Amino acid sequence: MATSKLEFSRGDRIASYEVVDLLDESPLGLTYRAKEVKNGKYVRLTVLRPSIAGPADEADVRATFERSQSLQHPGILQLLSLERHEDTLFYTAEDFEGNTLRSLLHEYKIAGKPFNLKEAAQITSQILEALSATHEHGTILRALRPEHVLVHIRYTGPRQANFVARTRLLTNGLWERIPAGTLAEDEFGRGEAQYMAPELRGFEPTASPRADLYSAGIIFYEMLTGTAPIGTFQRPTQLRPDLPKRVNDIIELAIAGAPEDRYSQAADLQKDITRLFSEPDASASNSKGGISTGIIGLAVGGVALIAAVAVILYAVSTGGTSPKDQAEILRGDILSQTPDVTADEREAILARHPPNMAYIPPGPFVSGRLQFEEPGDYGSEPLAEVVELPAYMIDLFEFPNNPGRMPTGGLSFAEAETQCESAGKRLCTQPEWEKACKGTLNTVYAYGDFYDDGPDFCGSGGSDLFESGSRAACKSRWGVFDQSGGHREWTATQPEGTTGRSLVVGGSRGVPRRGTRCAFSVDENIALNQEGISFRCCRDADAPMPVPADEIAPPE
Repeated sequence: MATSKLEFSRGDRIASYEVVDLLDESPLGLTYRAKEVKNGKYVRLTVLRPSIAGPADEADVRATFERSQSLQHPGILQLLSLERHEDTLFYTAEDFEGNTLRSLLHEYKIAGKPFNLKEAAQITSQILEALSATHEHGTILRALRPEHVLVHIRYTGPRQANFVARTRLLTNGLWERIPAGTLAEDEFGRGEAQYMAPELRGFEPTASPRADLYSAGIIFYEMLTGTAPIGTFQRPTQLRPDLPKRVNDIIELAIAGAPEDRYSQAADLQKDITRLFSEPDASASNSKGGISTGIIGLAVGGVALIAAVAVILYAVSTGGTSPKDQAEILRGDILSQTPDVTADEREAILARHPPNMAYIPPGPFVSGRLQFEEPGDYGSEPLAEVVELPAYMIDLFEFPNNPGRMPTGGLSFAEAETQCESAGKRLCTQPEWEKACKGTLNTVYAYGDFYDDGPDFCGSGGSDLFESGSRAACKSRWGVFDQSGGHREWTATQPEGTTGRSLVVGGSRGVPRRGTRCAFSVDENIALNQEGISFRCCRDADAPMPVPADEIAPPE
């Protein structure tokens, strides 16, 4: 009997198509560039995962595909056909001569410049035009990111000075077959949750068109500033004084935390972006930033939405060496060294370990106080340095590692060690804990660079204890919960030159802004057993699955 297969190599045949290369991987499936053998035509071919397109689902999948195929818009990548290869369903879409917006962002980073306002507005407006058609068709994307925007750039006019973009958005109703929890888990696991609207990160997500407008607003901000906003973010003009102040208002509306506070439809956001080029505020900024005035030309185009790939933090070089610039350059360099792990590889690793653990790949992270954190605020903490760690596993939640339960507190260091050992694990070291907290972007707090004591984040820490996983935003980009608030935690790291003491991390020691930072730690007597101190456990990534206690044979 034929079996479902997702992975193919260059030259492999999928029905009447020959695989050229792998383009993307997502909860939907694996996407390849392929060539139809008969006529040599290139297409984008997505092999669907059996979990969403198994034999029992075929009729529903075909009905959904046909409905999506009926959406005809010049800014949306056209779907071609739904076919079968052995026991696996796949679909094809038109090919497009262009790269992802993520690749374009990377090119600008290498060149040491951000997008100018006209370039960012032109691409964002085309995204919104395609989103408007998508929403009118009854489809909500839920997971729009730069990796899903295909852009073709050309330069016209005298000295090739005019920037002209054509975009394509890949949108189809098949994404609606992916459970919200699976989509959110994939977003957090890949460090891409900043593009996901807050209402989609909870336990009962509700999707509306405004969730997609939130993602579009994040993308617009990232093109203008070089980094996606995280937590309590800086206004665009704080990072780019050459931008018109109206940009701040647009961003504030587009990425408001509550859906009802955002733009109600894509056309409204698009109109406000276009008005930037007809208001006096815009022309004042043009003299500084070299941005062309006049109404922006909206070339018909679109964007591509398929998968979940890695999010990239870009260091925006302005020719200065400010502490913020130094930190961004360092963090960008570390991110570029973070190994890519496919969803299948991650699933295979997780299967070898107890449940509710996150996999942290090998590689460096930024340990300690970041350059822009004033030393007067953080005492004698060492300045940021690069620390290399091997791959490891860490509990998603504090002991007993169960969502919805209050973490166990009041245990001494030795009791915490014993509990981890009985579970086939070990107490985490302080560097392991800090790397898991700082996430892929090496942020100050688990949720971002700026302190937020709101109830939707991690609270004030210390005196504000809460159930594991009950605050969806209190989560690092490695998917680990409740590190910047709530209980403090024992670690296995004992300070040099001390006896009977160990480092405690997380939570707060009376000053939450300082004490809930990922880099914060304080040494405590190992006999201490305060109710507000808990712990979490780690494992080596190559450690074998622990044998349950009731299966261990008694000694002869």
